Amino acid sequence: MSYQQLTAQSVLSYLQQQPEMTEFFTDFNQLEVREIGDGNLNFVYRIKDLSSNKSVILKQAVPYVRCIGESYPLSRHRMDFEIAALLNAKHHCPEHVPEIYHYSKDQSLVVMQDLGELAILRGEIIKGKVFPLFAEHISSYMANTLFRSSDLFLSSEDKKAQVKQFVNVSLCKLTEDFVFTNAYMDHETNEYNTALAQSAIDRVQKDPAVKIAVAQMRYKFMNNAQALLHGDLHIGSIMAGPEHTYVIDPEFAFYGPMGFDVGAVIGNLYMSYFSHAYESAISGEQSVAYRQWLLETIQAIWHSFASKFKTQWLAHEAQKQDGYWRFAGAEQALSQYIDGFINELFADTIGFAACKMMRRVLGLAKVADFADIPDLEQRAAIETNIIEHATQMIVNRHNYDSIEQLNLQATRILP
Repeated sequence: MSYQQLTAQSVLSYLQQQPEMTEFFTDFNQLEVREIGDGNLNFVYRIKDLSSNKSVILKQAVPYVRCIGESYPLSRHRMDFEIAALLNAKHHCPEHVPEIYHYSKDQSLVVMQDLGELAILRGEIIKGKVFPLFAEHISSYMANTLFRSSDLFLSSEDKKAQVKQFVNVSLCKLTEDFVFTNAYMDHETNEYNTALAQSAIDRVQKDPAVKIAVAQMRYKFMNNAQALLHGDLHIGSIMAGPEHTYVIDPEFAFYGPMGFDVGAVIGNLYMSYFSHAYESAISGEQSVAYRQWLLETIQAIWHSFASKFKTQWLAHEAQKQDGYWRFAGAEQALSQYIDGFINELFADTIGFAACKMMRRVLGLAKVADFADIPDLEQRAAIETNIIEHATQMIVNRHNYDSIEQLNLQATRILP
């Protein structure tokens, strides 16, 4: 069947032809279809049985960037990568990835578990909601998916086969352009808050130290195929509730530097931290307490991730049959090697987090944390703080000894 872009009217006709879906839904006359997508790239539908309340989500890629239109072509086969990445992550971390009921590469779509009882994490954080288990959950997701898709876990043959499968040219090009390039120069795709001082823009676009550091991170992104990344792991790609956390939308998946995923989560939480000082859904002492929770969450994510990553590595080495780490003093030597690896990963995490932060302020595709604030002067104050934190982070990324130092820097910018 040749590719057809589905509509709310044609979704049911398509699903009725799929055996997996006729097993899931017993009466197609009772189904309701609603288009619920609010993202930049794809169309998303919720299909619900009105009698039983059973429901699924159908996501279809179209051959262009949805938020721009058909004037900006983009291969619909990005969905191939999302499907493969979902299945891979489901294998390694099933508790934090939705169920997959049906997928089609011909139609560039996937039908998956409806997580409607949960909410997009970004919106909940904007409202000032606390998620006590989030750090534990997301650190497990990252430690499992990153370690188990790397050379540290896979055979050389399996790893290289995976790298070949996930050569995601079109989506990587988007990241190269919008995360690492356009925002750092005068470019037609950039979007500036008119109240943001030129000095803040110049801090990103004309400071030689920042420019060099961003170029170094861009090169790492393009050339360091450490592990299979989600590729766009911001807090808008996470659904959460009091007891559950699910990662969605891995269409940017490819083999790259591990710190890019970890940095995306941490960078987004820092933007939330600065945003909550102005026009917040909560105010006063509540706002101070919530910002403190965000910093504690950042701290817990890094420490939990590093600990889980090291634990998996040590356990895996203990099971291996080769003799590389079998000598007097090997346990201490291996631990020292792992610690050095994680320290480098920490520096990468800081650098990539900073790029994510700067590009959201100056480049295309903002985040609602500050972009939805109507008072442009207040928004500019947030953006200036984000730029101050991010530029220090990227230039000094090798000089931080702990995540606590980064948090202390944030509190010095915004007490």
